[in-house]
Amino acid sequence: MRRPLLLGATVFALAALALAAAASSRSAASSTLTLRGPGATTYGHEIDFTGKLTPATARTRVSLFNGTTFLTAGATNPDGSYRLKVKIARPGPFHAVAAGVSSAPVTVRIVPFLDASLVGAPVAGSPLSVTASLRPSYAGRLRVKVQGAGRDFSQLFGPSARVSLGTAAIDSFTVTVQSVPAPGFQPVSKTIPVALKPPSLSYGDRSPFVPVFLRQLAALGYEVPAPTQYFDYDVLESVYAFQKVENLDRTGNVDAAFWAHLAGATTPQPRYQQPAAHIEVDKTHQVLYVVRDGKVVHISPVSTAGLPGRFTPEGTFSIFRKVDGFDPSPLGILYKPMYFTGGYAIHGNPSVPPYPASHGCVRVPNFVIERLFTSEPYGETVYVY
Repeated sequence: MRRPLLLGATVFALAALALAAAASSRSAASSTLTLRGPGATTYGHEIDFTGKLTPATARTRVSLFNGTTFLTAGATNPDGSYRLKVKIARPGPFHAVAAGVSSAPVTVRIVPFLDASLVGAPVAGSPLSVTASLRPSYAGRLRVKVQGAGRDFSQLFGPSARVSLGTAAIDSFTVTVQSVPAPGFQPVSKTIPVALKPPSLSYGDRSPFVPVFLRQLAALGYEVPAPTQYFDYDVLESVYAFQKVENLDRTGNVDAAFWAHLAGATTPQPRYQQPAAHIEVDKTHQVLYVVRDGKVVHISPVSTAGLPGRFTPEGTFSIFRKVDGFDPSPLGILYKPMYFTGGYAIHGNPSVPPYPASHGCVRVPNFVIERLFTSEPYGETVYVY
């Protein structure tokens, strides 16, 4: 007779449990959880996620996830609000979980770090490259563009890149590194202007830029040797001539000052206009001008008298004697001399220093006298001042 009573109690208990579960389900269904974060942030930066649990309950655990990865947890305030700090490395989506409910997903765009720099000195003829990398490496890929001065390079790389830059000419161009972002990452870019400086060259160097400055000197009228990449003694003499005319230090080095003056130099003006064809020897600057139609067409370095008790006469003279070859004299052997007064001549010499050093004649480099001896006729006027 007791079994029906026991069965009735069991049914009652089950019914109570069902009602409690239904009530709990209705409570969970009626709870909401919000989540807010910044729209974008820098990679690795600590940010705040905020939100609120409704209805409000204090000290309810709130957990933050990036996808399925747990990041951090905190507790609600009495009003149901919460704040979670976390260093962010991926864009999400993020969601919070509390009291059995989950927030809507939130995505935070990440601005990655772009490192891009030149490797090497921006000097023409020297090795130069650009290196670039993204942090984090999963933020996307990199595109490197090189443009300007005839350059038109564009190539897509991974999260890092290294590109060699041509330096065969003295010119300017730009290098642009751009990210092709992965989903959730902001694009970043960096532009590097490159202005290649001319190289510093000196006696004994070998460089493709030796003929570059020789061509520029020749265009201004300076006597230069046959095209060469070797900075030999004849090249040195051409450099001396330019430094003398430009009032630069007579170092013989093709340095920054030399290139700067060369870029803006003009052919000097002669002191005399008549006769239309003549020679001028400027003792102050230690150079010789060949003048045609009132314009300087050739410029040569010279070395006039510099020894004690010796002098180079000044005045107006003319070529009256020429010796094709070596001509012995009391003070030495002169190469292809062109005499303009007494025993004074314009002649070739293997040593023409950038200062007065002769016994009185006008020394010019041997490669110059080879040309002058042929082009300058008997009777040509020679001004020495």
